[in-house]
Amino acid sequence: MNERDLSLFKLIFNTDISTAKLFKLLKKFGDIDTIAKLNKKDLMSINGIGNFLAEKIITSLNSDKTLKEFELAEKNNIKIILYNSNLYPKPLENLPDKPLVLYIKGNIRESDYNSISIVGSRKISNYGKTVTSDFASYFANLGVTIISGLARGVDALAHSCAIKNNSRTIAVLGNGLLINYPPENKTLQEEIAQNGAIISEFPLTQKPDKSTFPRRNRIVAGLSKATLVTEASLNSGALITARICADYGRDVFAVPGNIYSEVSKGTNELIQNGAGAALTPQYLANILGFTLKNNKDTEKKLKGLELEVLNLIEDSENGIPLDLIVNKLNTNILETSCILLKLELTGFIKTAPGQIYFRIY
Repeated sequence: MNERDLSLFKLIFNTDISTAKLFKLLKKFGDIDTIAKLNKKDLMSINGIGNFLAEKIITSLNSDKTLKEFELAEKNNIKIILYNSNLYPKPLENLPDKPLVLYIKGNIRESDYNSISIVGSRKISNYGKTVTSDFASYFANLGVTIISGLARGVDALAHSCAIKNNSRTIAVLGNGLLINYPPENKTLQEEIAQNGAIISEFPLTQKPDKSTFPRRNRIVAGLSKATLVTEASLNSGALITARICADYGRDVFAVPGNIYSEVSKGTNELIQNGAGAALTPQYLANILGFTLKNNKDTEKKLKGLELEVLNLIEDSENGIPLDLIVNKLNTNILETSCILLKLELTGFIKTAPGQIYFRIY
């Protein structure tokens, strides 16, 4: 980090200035070197910067507190990335309220931008566990990075499914990276850093509070191509993530649930208000265009009867029923059904009522 960026980090770290206010300063005065020379009156000429913040800006640039932060980060193998760095995640670059600094343990790859956030209730029902596992495992098998907030319930399960399926996952925390919250997810937090990344915009030892989680949620939404809410009550924080996702122009989907279940009222209301209904993982993958993009390598590994079945379905413009596949290829129903299930789970085909099979394009 050069001297100019160090000064910029000092200002951000010591003041927690908003993105909008910092950019107003930079727009009017040009760069951090000029800002460092300003007096309180100059700073207060910016709309939204009052006496208190102006004083904090002045003192922040002469503070040595950041030295300890850098030492802690280096000791724990954590990278500190400013918004102007070429290492800053591309999906966040154009957000109006993008985080000015990110702490990252692990690594974020360009392939991680092909991602979906899966969020939902902390108090998860058996139904919620099933659908979260199904969707997260399916996308993980497609090579789609799973993003979530490491909270109890849906978040933790989504991360775990990605890891179990040897896929990548990113956790965005509502606290500093040296704080384990919730404490029971400590081991999971360490595993995520080895299978993707854990990230936060908060200083390393900052504890979570009610104000930090909405800020975390906007990063979850911003990093993702789309957000899926698998189960949520009406007051769930997952609905905040969904709203932010929609504000950013990203797709929002929700899994329909029992109309009598409290933890499905949020998802059902999302659908009522225009979110896409996530009926199956295959359906959602097809809409988002994940299937073919990520299955090319897997398709090359198909051989023998698997490839014959896929080619037959692909040649059938109006779909083909199970019995016709069996007759044309002279196979038995059990063997063919197992192949069809595998092809569907890996996103090559979909099933219509009456056991009619179609190729997903």
